[in-house]
Amino acid sequence: MGSGVGAGRSAVLVAAVAAALTGCAGKPAGPSAPPVAPQPQTAQAQAVASQEFGLLAGGGWAPAWSLWPASAQQAISAADFVRLNTECKPQLGTAYVLDSSTKLDDTTVRVGWHRGAQSGSNTVAYQDGKWRFVPDASALADYRLGVDQLVERRRAAGDCH
Repeated sequence: MGSGVGAGRSAVLVAAVAAALTGCAGKPAGPSAPPVAPQPQTAQAQAVASQEFGLLAGGGWAPAWSLWPASAQQAISAADFVRLNTECKPQLGTAYVLDSSTKLDDTTVRVGWHRGAQSGSNTVAYQDGKWRFVPDASALADYRLGVDQLVERRRAAGDCH
């Protein structure tokens, strides 16, 4: 009798698996639901921040500027950003290190960083299908002064290398 019960259970299990497989295979092929757009991820925002900081540490001024949102790019043109950093070079070669990242919402991540003795934080925002690095408000205000005035200010502060 013991073998009959085991065979009965096996038959039930085989029937259940067959029914499940038939149900899957029997679904009509048709249009599937539209793919859901992937949610921006904190890791992607961190990658953009790392790219921005790598470009800034290495002197890639125009490519760094291109990672900004249009609203930040209005503060200074790419040509003026390159001119500013060519006439008054910031310290090059010292890497920025990302210390933290905080997802503020689905489209905004705040990254904390340090570079030597300097530290700060910046926002990376998801806009128009891409993550964009947002310079802080004080940097944007400085850029609006114009290259000549900003170079003069930085030289007076000893910030040109």
